[in-house]
Amino acid sequence: MRAASIGREVSMEHVTFDQEYIQRLANAHHVDLNHLPTKEELDRKTAEQAAQQLKRDKMAQYYSYSVWSGNIPLKFSFGNWDIAKQDNPHLAKSLGKKAFVLAKQLENQNFNVVMMGDRGVGKTSLALAMLDHLMSHGHSGMFVSTAELLRMVNDKYEDTSIRSKLINITRSMIEVDVLVLDDFGTEGGMTGNIKPVHKDLQDIMYRVSNARVDFNHNTAKGITIITTNNTKGQLKNMYEGKFIDRVYPDNPEQQLIFDGMKGVRNV
Repeated sequence: MRAASIGREVSMEHVTFDQEYIQRLANAHHVDLNHLPTKEELDRKTAEQAAQQLKRDKMAQYYSYSVWSGNIPLKFSFGNWDIAKQDNPHLAKSLGKKAFVLAKQLENQNFNVVMMGDRGVGKTSLALAMLDHLMSHGHSGMFVSTAELLRMVNDKYEDTSIRSKLINITRSMIEVDVLVLDDFGTEGGMTGNIKPVHKDLQDIMYRVSNARVDFNHNTAKGITIITTNNTKGQLKNMYEGKFIDRVYPDNPEQQLIFDGMKGVRNV
């Protein structure tokens, strides 16, 4: 039996496939033998697939370092923007359209956007919609609740594990394509009781803003979207003025002002 087995193994080494068999096999798998890829083409395709996978992994990693209020991730798209829930549907439609137009422009441009208005008027929803749109077009993105980030900064002295997490969050905020800073300014207190922000948070924000500016061309490096209840002047009472000037765009076309919108959650 052993000899027979060896004989079969040896005979398999000398099996040959005629051209007709190869053609039938190719036809069965829809392979065109006259247009087989070259080694160079196969190598290039493999490299492209590896690069795409690396990009997907990086996108997932950046998003995983998002800082959510109450640790509850939020999702919103332009299709969810319901103007019927607003007291002023005409203004709601205009703001939604402007946010969408800006998102389309940001597919191949870099600049910052600010959304300013009272609580609950839909700033966070439209910021999330812009983030969703840009991530669906290949941009990496992350969402940071600045109030929650301040809580982490305060807690790092009692919980040392938070320190390493803050390092990863800060690095991601610097490197990511699209950074949403939500409720920016609430960490400085309520209107009428505004005070400078914690120095450690100031340092993080300053490092992030420095890294997200191309000083050679005086342009934004990446995209920063801010939602805030505060004016630019009020924010300068909380943070160093240069930082606010870098992240808060002066161009009215890059500002969404929610004046006249009433507070409606889940719009």
